[in-house]
Amino acid sequence: MKHTGQCHCGKLKASFETEKTPAELGVRTCQCEFCQRHGAVNISDPHGEIVIDAAPEDLLRYRFALKTADFLICRHCGVYIAAVTGEGEGLRSTLNVAGLRMMEFLSVEAAPMEYGSETAEQRVARRSHRWTPTRFVNTELNASFYGPH
Repeated sequence: MKHTGQCHCGKLKASFETEKTPAELGVRTCQCEFCQRHGAVNISDPHGEIVIDAAPEDLLRYRFALKTADFLICRHCGVYIAAVTGEGEGLRSTLNVAGLRMMEFLSVEAAPMEYGSETAEQRVARRSHRWTPTRFVNTELNASFYGPH
């Protein structure tokens, strides 16, 4: 199944391919202050694929706390759409289906998740294992995404 969404103004777009139904995957609500303030509802599938379509000038990358992922925010409308970690061919992400308005996921009861006690190493390992392989349509972002900014 392929699910698509976009930020409020349409500058950032994402597609998510998975063989599982929204109910089989489940959705998560991280309890950190950033995700709570954004009303984030996240989804991932380590066996799926995420494709993000964004021009570099439309994308704001925000890192906080342990600085182990970049949170993608539209520079125009301010919507948080995804968190990305890794580099090159090893990019992995989780999508904010609320920010992307992927309605088919929003009727699934969300599981609250608390990650605050993880070390940086534990967090990276969990994300590598559970988040979705990701690529950007813009190859410039694929090649250098997780570098300094």
